[in-house]
Amino acid sequence: QPANIKLTRSRHIGVMFAVRAARPVRAASARALLLAAILARATGHGAGVWRDPHHYRSDSSLAGLRFVSESPPHELNIVGTDDGTSWWALKGRCSGLGMRNITIDFSPKGGPSDATGRWAPGETITWPDGNMWALLAAPTRAFLLDAADDHTGVFFDPHHFKVGTFRGMRFIAEDPPHVLKMVGSDDGTFWFLEGFCTGPKMTSIHFDFSPKGGPKELVGKWGVCALLM
Repeated sequence: QPANIKLTRSRHIGVMFAVRAARPVRAASARALLLAAILARATGHGAGVWRDPHHYRSDSSLAGLRFVSESPPHELNIVGTDDGTSWWALKGRCSGLGMRNITIDFSPKGGPSDATGRWAPGETITWPDGNMWALLAAPTRAFLLDAADDHTGVFFDPHHFKVGTFRGMRFIAEDPPHVLKMVGSDDGTFWFLEGFCTGPKMTSIHFDFSPKGGPKELVGKWGVCALLM
């Protein structure tokens, strides 16, 4: 992660609209299954941006979004929001044939500690209660409206940002207080970093970028709608 990177709030970026790829009409062929396997290896098992319909409001809100990375292999880290403004972080794992079993510890949110869903690559994660998370193919306009004056939420790294994709996006939760969790993407794959905040009004932002080949402790400064690192 290069120094002097300014992560900007989404409201400063040009308009983006989501275009969901149409599903094939016919049953999945062997070629489609092979492509799905290749996609899983490229992006991570269960990784991506997911929409939980139990909390989803509209494309103008981040409510119900879950950002999942597989980092390291078979270990899942999730940053999400139920209301579009407060952010939380959870841990999980993938297992079974094709790593299709997605198990998440929801106990920090008052849920079960070992909820196991079934992942359909490129499509859905289906949970035992019937809830089905749907994969987002591209950002919605809600990503433009995350203008909360805080060091959590959605940020863009201009060194990697690509309009209409999740490239260059960073999703940050403070959970528990003063402990930061970040899920992000540079090239379409998702990674996970940990850090903390210190100083007056918690404006000093520390992240360990060593999992990405960067410095062990990179310190940034939180300002209004921007994070300079």
